Amino acid sequence: MRTAFAAPLQRQAWAGAVLLATLLSGPIRSTLEASMSTHMLIQFPLLLLAGALLGHAVPASLSVRLQTWNAHGMAGLVWAALVLALAMVPRLLDLVLVDPHLEALKVAALVTSGAALRASWTQAGTVLQGFFLGNALPMMAIAGWLYETSPVRVCNAYRLDEQQQLGQALGWLAAAVAFAWLGRLMWRLRQASAGDGDCSKALGLLQPRGLQHD
Repeated sequence: MRTAFAAPLQRQAWAGAVLLATLLSGPIRSTLEASMSTHMLIQFPLLLLAGALLGHAVPASLSVRLQTWNAHGMAGLVWAALVLALAMVPRLLDLVLVDPHLEALKVAALVTSGAALRASWTQAGTVLQGFFLGNALPMMAIAGWLYETSPVRVCNAYRLDEQQQLGQALGWLAAAVAFAWLGRLMWRLRQASAGDGDCSKALGLLQPRGLQHD
């Protein structure tokens, strides 16, 4: 049974390694970082995805120790929220383009955030997921509003029109993620309470995995 599950996980880890290597290649990285929108809306999410896929390569013994430290996914979600907040700071967005050390730190932070989200999201439960999104999405929307309405460039490396386009996209992205998560939550609650009318299963979805009871 373990072998049957191991093969797909290994393929995902290899896919993550290939994706990361592709994103770090000179032409691809330069192309993505040439525009403010592709830098934040394509490169950043793909680095998170690469980290999530590479998280499958973590040895089981290390994974157990990390889960002890990451009880109910809280530490992982806090780390991801901190990294995403810093990733939207205009000054840092400028600096990573000219400082290779900060570029490497950016990549490492986003990749580890992707791995942390993969390890933390399911076990966090609905309440903690909502707390995470309730902080990250408004922050994203506010950053987008500031980018869109600022009369001056906040990043020296990018044009004002690129900044405004990114601001609009961030606002729509925050709204789309919120509606998608709420829609999935409503569907899961309806499915859990359907049939026998027992609401205890639906309420169990709101708890972190470690606190759920059969």
